[in-house]
Amino acid sequence: MGMFDWFGRRARPERAILGCLSRCQAVVEFGPDGVIRSANERFLAALGCRAEAVLGLPHARFIQNDDEERLWRGVGRGEPMTGTFRAVGPSGQVAWLHGSYLPLGDGHGGVSSVMMYAVDVTAEHLRSLDLAQRLADTGRGQAVVEFSLDGMLLSANDTFLELMGYRSDELLGRHHSMFVDEAESRSDAYITFWRRLRSGLHDAALYRRLGRNGKVVWLQATYNPVFDAHGRPVKIVKYAIAIDADAANRSGDDLDEVMDLGDHPDTLSMDAAIEAALAARRRQGVAGGSD
Repeated sequence: MGMFDWFGRRARPERAILGCLSRCQAVVEFGPDGVIRSANERFLAALGCRAEAVLGLPHARFIQNDDEERLWRGVGRGEPMTGTFRAVGPSGQVAWLHGSYLPLGDGHGGVSSVMMYAVDVTAEHLRSLDLAQRLADTGRGQAVVEFSLDGMLLSANDTFLELMGYRSDELLGRHHSMFVDEAESRSDAYITFWRRLRSGLHDAALYRRLGRNGKVVWLQATYNPVFDAHGRPVKIVKYAIAIDADAANRSGDDLDEVMDLGDHPDTLSMDAAIEAALAARRRQGVAGGSD
């Protein structure tokens, strides 16, 4: 059964919702064995090909996943899977897709097909890498920190250590939550923040962090997932600039629209955040830090 045949069997409200998703997202239908049954124009455009170049071929031919067996074992049990994936078209065109695999039941406890709904985040992914490089080049005052996907601190440069008031041996292996209030570390927003990073999405904003003895440090920063050769996030690198309280307040007007990129993760806003931070740094002569 093709994707649009499946749509036809659903109730009218569901057809309207799914039809809207098909118009604004890349949509692919797979069989339980991972073979492509149908694909919409957005998916084909992302891969730079026609339908006949992908129909009847396996998922692994086009979408790279570090553990293909685990993916299909999970959806075979009816479990949705979400992540950011590197896709390569027949001509070699590369796209980065952030989406979900949704298994559809057959009415007898099995899976009849698997729908993938995805957003093409290729431009955002490439710009994130470019912005990370730009931040890394802003000078030796830049604080750089590496975290594991579960938030454990892997490394920190001297600028970060001086800014937060710690030695390296006091931080390595500690969780990122040590830099935030206890209430914030337990909040839904904080949990969502790390879930987004683990899924391969970056985050950029002005952050309030705590150093030794509760010292408040304001940081303009970006958290950038680092991917392996298969497009799977392996760690998070943070680049940050420290801003004193007065400069943070004076920069408030510039930063109002980019304070929560979890809801508005566009790279133009991230550019604006970085430029505002750099402007504040130039005005104040304040060297920077990270989380």
